[in-house]
Amino acid sequence: MIEMKNANFKIEKSKWEAFKKISKLKHSDSSKELRKLIDKYLEDNKELLNKLF
Repeated sequence: MIEMKNANFKIEKSKWEAFKKISKLKHSDSSKELRKLIDKYLEDNKELLNKLF
């Protein structure tokens, strides 16, 4: 099982509400969509990530 970590950050309320609404329209939720964004970010920066580990 993959260990999960809660992450807290600040974002403008209107942006967060819009993000949640769009996620729901896509039959998803904000947590799933944020994980997808982070996965893509890590993939796009794989070379830098490899230097760290």
